[in-house]
Amino acid sequence: MIDDTMGVIVHKILAFSKELTGGNPAGVVLEPFGLSAVQMKKISRRLQVSETAFVISKGHGAYLVRFFSPTVEVDLCGHATIASFYLIGSSMHHIQDDMIVLRQQTNAGLLPVSLHFKQGSIDHVMMTQQTPVFEPLSLDIERIARTIGVDIDDVDRVYSSHRVSTGLFTLPICVRSFDVLRDIEPDFQLIKHFCNFIGVGSLHVFTFDTLDSSSIYHARNFAPVYGVLEDPVTGTANGAVASYLFHKGYVTQEQVICEQGDIIGRAGRVTVDLSLPRVQVGGHAVIAETIDIDI
Repeated sequence: MIDDTMGVIVHKILAFSKELTGGNPAGVVLEPFGLSAVQMKKISRRLQVSETAFVISKGHGAYLVRFFSPTVEVDLCGHATIASFYLIGSSMHHIQDDMIVLRQQTNAGLLPVSLHFKQGSIDHVMMTQQTPVFEPLSLDIERIARTIGVDIDDVDRVYSSHRVSTGLFTLPICVRSFDVLRDIEPDFQLIKHFCNFIGVGSLHVFTFDTLDSSSIYHARNFAPVYGVLEDPVTGTANGAVASYLFHKGYVTQEQVICEQGDIIGRAGRVTVDLSLPRVQVGGHAVIAETIDIDI
């Protein structure tokens, strides 16, 4: 009997956290030559993460990156980008505190990624996202409330009038308190149907009632369209929603911190830089483990 299996080295990295108990886990495979899309999805499924990045160096600071959830290829993934370039940066050493800019070619375009070093080692990563897109929607607030399982009075209709994107479309939904956000018990089939109906990949539910005074909001992200029920900490959605709030004047700071993940035990913090035309999103990361997966 011929054994057609092959071993693939996969790095599991927690993005948007310095702690092994927090952040959003992503898989990273460096130089995945010969892997098919089916195998890439299988790796993400085996690793039990929302997305895995497959990274090929093209030389001169350029990388080709593809992102796969357990079920589909995703055009862009914030936390897997942070994880990938934190891993790349971990093999570099700089004598002084400085920053270098690399580039990733994704299905969402060619996007710069900056690696920031402190005391010679990688400290944090910031990724540039696509130019923000805000598309108006006419939505029944009662249906929105029903979809996420809250009372209509708990939803602030002011913030749910657009689907927003800096690479992937999401719908911002603002609820009135941290308690309301914490107590949501999502019906993922209902959420998936609603997301498909309005053409978004996720619902980004948030409240201005935060745990840390320095944060602008606390969020939960539901993305069953991508085979991800609840994403612990989300780079692309926080970048899109923060830029929307800034564009509308609901937030005035050019650099903000978004909280996410605490409610499901994966606390993370996302830094969003809104000072440039292209939104930047980033944070810290920690390398959790390296695994040899047979596929």
